[in-house]
Amino acid sequence: MIDITLQAGTVAKRREDAIVLPIMAGRKLTPVADSAPDETKAFLKNFIRRFDASGDFGEITLLYAVPGLHAYRLVLVGVGEERCITPDKLRRLSAKVTRKLEASGARSAAFYLADVELRHYTVEACIQAITEGIDLGLYTFNRYKSKPKENTHPLHSVHITVTSRPRKEYTQWQQAVARGRMVAAGVNFSRDLGNEPGNTCTPEFIGEQALLLQDENLQVEVMDKAAIEAAGFRALLAVNQGSAKEPRFIVLRYCGGASDEAPIALVGKGLTFDAGGISIKPPQKMDEMKFDMCGAATVLGIFKAAHAMKLKTNLLGVIPSTENLLGSAAFKPGDIITAYNGTSIEVLNTDAEGRLILADALAYAAEQDPCEIIDFATLTGACVIALGSQASAVVGNHQPIINRLLKAGERTHDRVWPLPMYEEYQEQINSHIADIQNIGGREAGTITAACFLSRFVANCHWAHIDIAGTAWDMKGSDLAVKGATGAGVRLTLDYLMHRFESDIAVEESEPLDE
Repeated sequence: MIDITLQAGTVAKRREDAIVLPIMAGRKLTPVADSAPDETKAFLKNFIRRFDASGDFGEITLLYAVPGLHAYRLVLVGVGEERCITPDKLRRLSAKVTRKLEASGARSAAFYLADVELRHYTVEACIQAITEGIDLGLYTFNRYKSKPKENTHPLHSVHITVTSRPRKEYTQWQQAVARGRMVAAGVNFSRDLGNEPGNTCTPEFIGEQALLLQDENLQVEVMDKAAIEAAGFRALLAVNQGSAKEPRFIVLRYCGGASDEAPIALVGKGLTFDAGGISIKPPQKMDEMKFDMCGAATVLGIFKAAHAMKLKTNLLGVIPSTENLLGSAAFKPGDIITAYNGTSIEVLNTDAEGRLILADALAYAAEQDPCEIIDFATLTGACVIALGSQASAVVGNHQPIINRLLKAGERTHDRVWPLPMYEEYQEQINSHIADIQNIGGREAGTITAACFLSRFVANCHWAHIDIAGTAWDMKGSDLAVKGATGAGVRLTLDYLMHRFESDIAVEESEPLDE
């Protein structure tokens, strides 16, 4: 595991294998370069004059044996226009340059990215983002390669370096490094779970991973099929009928707040593989349906990080988990099932199964008297059409929750975008022979799926986050190799830390009418 620390010192005194300096658009070095030796500054001035480095965002220029430096490597990282720099851009740049250094054979590095002055953002926020970027950028998932590529000279330490060391802020900056590492660990744990193949990541496996998190302040209960039947989670059992693998219903309770404080409930969809059931999916990209449990992975990643960070709040986690396959006993279009809260559901499409298992989970969560509920699910292809992979959709019955999630998304760049849930949309899921049906037609698919879920949250304040477009990325990005992204983990941890900020208005408003 790489060592990440916060240090103070000038460029001239650094003896790491590499020094990372920011350069802004227009070939403009930041003030941190003034701490370099004169011969180094003269070299850089001449180098930049020759247009070999522009400073455009994402550009990385690796220089060797720069005069005046003890470090063998000097890395110029383009941060772009000064007015456009954000913590997320520093996060992405840190991931990118860390991978570059790892490939170059550097064993240690000093990052001066935290000395970039950002408008409207604190140094603390920047340091946390840089830390997250380093850990997220080095993430790999190669446990199934018989001969994984071995790096004989891995990057083993990064010093996030600042030129000054003010007494008041330095301790907070050190805490930002620690916090960034915990957040990244939660994201990477979620990514690991999402990237596991379906023959390994079964409902039983999800339960085992949840149990690994258990300790004094984090209790975990994993219900097997017999316990699920006894509890009455009939919608989960219906979806499970076509699979030989037993379902699991997982409940986590983190106690970081006062004993009488109502918990925040986090619910995650845990479809470990979704073939669509009788309404079978087309074969193209069906392998990616192993990612249909990423809502569950998000919840587990949040709990792992929240526990490590010792967040002073109480959390309730609820994860229904099963496969959705074809079998002689599989549930069928036209079936009517009765969910945990007694609502009867006409099944018109067995590939709209995620909302069925969430119905039981949400009804159970609402029964535990939480102060609010947030669920995470790779729920609808309509969400991918609407928002692509740039943002998750958020729909709910309580505007303050949505407002806080929007703010958290902007801070973390793990973004959400709101969709309406007008009363008229509810009509699309009304059934002629049952209370509701599990699809609402082609129009407004993400919204009508949320309308379905809203029938199971009782009077609780609630928000639904559809991560269908953000939970995995088969192209790869600055922060992620191909595969699961851990969408929702950074978002929710930030949300929990900022939840009681005074600038959020209308805290006591009632839920919107269904």
